[in-house]
Amino acid sequence: MEHGENQAIVCEAFDADLHLSGVVALCCSLEWDNFHYDPDLTLKSLTAPGVTALVAVARNSREVVGFAQVFSDGVGLQAHLSLLAVDEKWRCGGIGGMLMEEAFEKIGAERMDLIASDESLDFYRSLAHREQAGFRLYPGKGRTTGGEVETIRQTRGA
Repeated sequence: MEHGENQAIVCEAFDADLHLSGVVALCCSLEWDNFHYDPDLTLKSLTAPGVTALVAVARNSREVVGFAQVFSDGVGLQAHLSLLAVDEKWRCGGIGGMLMEEAFEKIGAERMDLIASDESLDFYRSLAHREQAGFRLYPGKGRTTGGEVETIRQTRGA
């Protein structure tokens, strides 16, 4: 069945037996190497202590069309949205917002921080927010200029 208004989307807690292959497939389709396309690493990351993982699933086909990975402080003050992915075919249909709402409800946080890619800025700006600068840090000493991530990875052999 094609996606669209005829197929309802439901938000569910991540269950490896039901959702792992769909999350890995979604990462592959988006060319996201966050988990190195490794199902075992994906499973460990999405089920680690302090992580809430949610999936958006097409009710009829059971296709994973989105997922979120959130780290929480456990006391309801703050959280960090590590990953939010929605299949490109399903974007602009409210799935990202649904995952965000469900994440806030599940973890009970007052606020959630994140690092956004340029392509996702409009989406995050559509939510209640305070915009501020952020950084993605990597282990190691020294300084980089202008986000030389590849140089860092090559130097570290990653």
